[in-house]
Amino acid sequence: MPTFAPFRIRRAVALLCATVAFCSPAAAQPIPSPVAALRGVPQFRADPNWPTLPSDFRWGQVIGIFADRRGHVWTSTQNRIQEWDPQGKLLQSWDARGPNGNWSTIHGMFVDHNDFLWTNARESNLTVKFTKSGQVVMTIGRYNETGGSNDTTLMGRPSEIWVDPADNEVFVADGYGNRRIVVFDGATGKYLRHWGAYGKRPEDPAGRGGGAGRGGRAGADSAGRGGRGGGGRGRGAGADSAAGGARGGGRANVGGPASQALAPGRGSPFAPDTTPAATEPPRQFSIPHGIVGSRDGLIYLADRANNRIQVFRQSGEFVREKILRPRCGSQERASWAPKRPCGIEATFSLGFSHDVPQTYLYSADGGTHVITILRRSDLEVVGEFGGPGVGSGQLGRPHNLTVDPWGNIYVAEAAGPLVKDPASGDSVAAGFRAQKFTFAGTRP
Repeated sequence: MPTFAPFRIRRAVALLCATVAFCSPAAAQPIPSPVAALRGVPQFRADPNWPTLPSDFRWGQVIGIFADRRGHVWTSTQNRIQEWDPQGKLLQSWDARGPNGNWSTIHGMFVDHNDFLWTNARESNLTVKFTKSGQVVMTIGRYNETGGSNDTTLMGRPSEIWVDPADNEVFVADGYGNRRIVVFDGATGKYLRHWGAYGKRPEDPAGRGGGAGRGGRAGADSAGRGGRGGGGRGRGAGADSAAGGARGGGRANVGGPASQALAPGRGSPFAPDTTPAATEPPRQFSIPHGIVGSRDGLIYLADRANNRIQVFRQSGEFVREKILRPRCGSQERASWAPKRPCGIEATFSLGFSHDVPQTYLYSADGGTHVITILRRSDLEVVGEFGGPGVGSGQLGRPHNLTVDPWGNIYVAEAAGPLVKDPASGDSVAAGFRAQKFTFAGTRP
């Protein structure tokens, strides 16, 4: 196939230009040259001075974050989008609720190679393309409508987005209501293809039809309960289901169509799943949440409630999966389950190390409140950092992550578990912030 190698080279160059910005002379500050393969496991240290919050700024749940090719970081909290420079100075903040002010739960974030910002109005069943100053360019889906996992025009509570700079295809993890990855043309919004777990046609639960219909209301997804050895009891149901919930403001409201996820907490150490053990891993996604594409043409999907990462070619062909831990209860006895401590929601969001071959994969573990480091070649876990708490470097429900051109990781925290405040001794909710973890080299 004589065109294969040039195509792969073009894709790799396009991804380097988009993510490292070495092809752009207009970068605001020096951007590092491409980094050769990392020789050892990446190490990180928390930066307690990032960001610098204005006196009138208050985080709510942070449910979207992305570092663009200039190293500017974009966040989503309380239905607003913020831009921060690499030093953590707030540059702008704008309302992302749409022209009528009724779009709900601005969730996930991606800035593409053409400098358009993509996000989702999750509870409104929309994927949205903005300019960087907040003008709506395009919407995919129809407001507050959903038609199931095989509908080609409607969305089902979409979560995260990745755009391929080589051909401008938009990959959406869809999502809290649907059970699929769906692909659109980034210029026109035209539907291109979709698939479910293992690259198969997704199947919705009997009688649901997908996404739970217009304006339905139900508990969205499980709370910040940790896995064994990882974090203690959480804050109750619906932890990242709504846009509000600033720290100290009480439990977030729960709304929107019902998720196909298991009941809140089921499969945690506090509420083991007692259904019979399955003979094979789940054949459908359950909250396909985080999505990212690699330079070698693969798509990585964080299948959140199933505790696993699945990998595909961009056509939808299944490549491999990694089950990070079993749910507590019957899954622990399954022959296919890894022999690791049980728990829930082992992966929310994914990102790659900043070296050219993207040797490592980072995963936000919202169940035990850590960032997991995996070797991308075989998806073996080689490290982790974080842990539940409110101190610098501790985490509360890491919900999204992103990697900047220097290899630093930024983490968006939603509504985390109740923990003891080391300063006051009071019980407080972790999460409700964004943090920077500076790349500090590697270790063998």
